[in-house]
Amino acid sequence: MLKVNLVQLPIPPLGPEIVRGNVPLASAYLKRYAQRVAGVDVEIEILTADLTDRAGDAALVRELSQRGPNLVGFSCYLWNVERSLWLAERLKALHPELRVVIGGPEVTLDNTWVLEHPAIDWAVVGEGEATFADLLKALTAEPRWLQHPTELPPIPGLWNRATHSFGGARSQLPTLNEVGRVYLDGLLDPRWHDTLFLETIRGCIFQCAFCYYPKSFEGLRFMDEDLVLANLHLAHQAGISEVFLLDPTLNQRRDFLSFLKLLARGNPERRFSYSAELRAEGIRAEHAGIMKAANFAEVEIGLQSVSREAQGLMHRRVNYQAFEEGVRALLEAGIRVRADLIIGLPGDTAETIRQGFRYLLSLGLSNEPQIFRLSVLPGTELRRRSKELGLDYQPHPPYHVLGTSKLSIVEIAQLMREAEFSFGRRFDPWPVSDEEFSPTILKERGSFWEINLDRPEPTELPDIQIAHTLWIKARHFAGRAKDVRYWADRVLNENPHVTLWIVLDISDAQTLPEEDDIQSILRACYDREHSYWDWYFAPELPPGPSGAKRLVVYSGRSLKGRRRWLRQRFSPSADLVEAPECQAKGRGRRRRTCDSGNE
Repeated sequence: MLKVNLVQLPIPPLGPEIVRGNVPLASAYLKRYAQRVAGVDVEIEILTADLTDRAGDAALVRELSQRGPNLVGFSCYLWNVERSLWLAERLKALHPELRVVIGGPEVTLDNTWVLEHPAIDWAVVGEGEATFADLLKALTAEPRWLQHPTELPPIPGLWNRATHSFGGARSQLPTLNEVGRVYLDGLLDPRWHDTLFLETIRGCIFQCAFCYYPKSFEGLRFMDEDLVLANLHLAHQAGISEVFLLDPTLNQRRDFLSFLKLLARGNPERRFSYSAELRAEGIRAEHAGIMKAANFAEVEIGLQSVSREAQGLMHRRVNYQAFEEGVRALLEAGIRVRADLIIGLPGDTAETIRQGFRYLLSLGLSNEPQIFRLSVLPGTELRRRSKELGLDYQPHPPYHVLGTSKLSIVEIAQLMREAEFSFGRRFDPWPVSDEEFSPTILKERGSFWEINLDRPEPTELPDIQIAHTLWIKARHFAGRAKDVRYWADRVLNENPHVTLWIVLDISDAQTLPEEDDIQSILRACYDREHSYWDWYFAPELPPGPSGAKRLVVYSGRSLKGRRRWLRQRFSPSADLVEAPECQAKGRGRRRRTCDSGNE
């Protein structure tokens, strides 16, 4: 019997942190449709969260190898496609007979670096359920096609790398009913993430130039009301706290008012809350009132830009009066509003972007403004017209804009900083604050190796997880960069896509690392294959995160008068952190505690 493993990797944490929200909904859709709708006799295993959300790269390769699949499928998104392809490459090096199929938003006909990657055999373009099922049907009918993919006949929706050919477009599913039972059938358990992800509509009537989503669908497809209610009843019975509505624009549907009443009817005791994305224009007090009765906790709305030129180029005109009325109706009903702005859109200038900041602030139109740097996504109009519009962007995810005809990369990075200052928050904070920084916390949230450079190498070390800490101790750090680099290489050579924090514990050190030591350690971290966060933060201005690797100089003793001098010495390449009990002023009575050393 054909054996298939399906893998959806999470957004990597920015540091030691428990991964949440990585629900393999697409994998469950694929499994249910193939086995229960198409009737394919095949063994399909969805890799569970205890592996996907925790394991490092090497551990995932080992686990998948031990399962011995014939075919591995990866759901590829902006944040996981490079890691998925790295895993596929390693698996095929170990098992040349293994076949790999990929799907998801990263798989578009214009994203050639993905389609031509040597680790893949097939790629599902667009809606995937029926295409994937047809591929499995073909491989079970003719197993020899696993070893001879050039002989596989064309399948609508499928790219075959062996023949460099696409099987043509595939018609959209008529409804979402065939895939909308994955929770009801037990393929997913909402208690795993305390959330039920519910897609009641597929497709979008809007054609925003920065978004790929609507381009792959012919029209709108819906889930029947009875099935919506059955899923909501399951959420109620499971005792979860949230139903997250995946509909791309909740109020695009003509029956929006009656649908809100359906959601309220499905949550009579308000045991869980709803979250959704919608357009503020068109929301009236009546809608907001029903949403509050249904127990909507928050919504995300997309303003994106206040520039009329930018709005025209992205096909997203804003009626300001209607926008403001809609937001106020939501706020007055007690529903939290997160408003989005994008920096780097064609047509925007530095001044129009600042006007966007002032617009949200002066009118109080958001509880939590979200500011994003433009991603020039594959499959979008902005990608297709990038040269015409003067867009320069990264060749790898997240495809951040590096410059426009009106903005330089320096201006874009500066505007991101201004946004953080204007709204009084950091958009990508470290998951462990300096105030709670300790070995105990880091061990709870990821894997942890404590290495003393003056002692023999440990004989046993735990598996590396997706977030890993190297806690390094030594009597002398000056001139020891080579020893620290050895341990960084131990981690990153086999786990290039994990998040790594290197902590140099100077609590009992007699000499400190020199600037050359710091730079040498950082080169060991970054002179190699880049990960998602490395690319994400590449356009940042220092000081600030430089990628998925963080270097910290830590002291378990009070630094007293040396604090400012040391911070200047190590910044911006490394962060200086004292033990939490040593940080706050006015803790003189605790001086003895923190002067006694590290934990």
